[in-house]
Amino acid sequence: MSFSSLQASGSTLKGLQQAIDVTAHNIANVSTTAYKSKRVNFEAVTIPGLETNFSGASVNAISTNFAQGRNQPTNMVTDLALQGEGFFTVQNADGQIVFTRDGHFKIDGMSDFVTADGSYVLSAGGGKINIPIEATALEINSFGEIRAQLPGSEQMVLIDQLQVATFINAQGLESIGSNFYKESVNSGTPEFSTALAQGTGSAGTAIQSGFLEGSNADLSAAFVDLMAFQRSYQAVSRAATTANDILETTLNI
Repeated sequence: MSFSSLQASGSTLKGLQQAIDVTAHNIANVSTTAYKSKRVNFEAVTIPGLETNFSGASVNAISTNFAQGRNQPTNMVTDLALQGEGFFTVQNADGQIVFTRDGHFKIDGMSDFVTADGSYVLSAGGGKINIPIEATALEINSFGEIRAQLPGSEQMVLIDQLQVATFINAQGLESIGSNFYKESVNSGTPEFSTALAQGTGSAGTAIQSGFLEGSNADLSAAFVDLMAFQRSYQAVSRAATTANDILETTLNI
């Protein structure tokens, strides 16, 4: 009985430690642009030979909450926030197509529209977006259309349009760090379109220039969860210590 109790306690402690780590990570990213909070999901685990009703628990999955964060003004034209579902499409340094909600973009030394780490933000046609170096003004509307004012013209000229990707199951996307995700078998293949394009997954999604999406981590809820997980960890740890003492006593008889 005691050995089985140790098995149950060990499984549960491992899961609780993961929950503590994930919750602490949420707290640490409460101010991170477009951060999506995560949560540990548990499942009951039956330990063979355990004679009590306690069966222990283990981590079933770590899920991502893709709920909208609050869009916050920055007054920078190249800062973009999605209002609605979907992701900006990006080509990273490895040539891999990845996805992000973090619209902290800039124009690099080659006049390409890029992310903070220099990855290329892709257009509706799937290519790089290049802003004419001679442009004197820039604007981006809710459809993701990029217009620039060129010397000698009072009109804003259409340069390109941003691509937006949506997924049947965004929860299935694989996080690869730095606010980037890649498609997986569980997410399904992306539907590439543009903001507010009727008949597509992004039909209800607008782009806001001069804004960045805030983190959706709830600081108060995260602290409550953290305290609950820590108390549970302490309780199970005490139970494991007791079971270990009983086992040692039994073996020494």
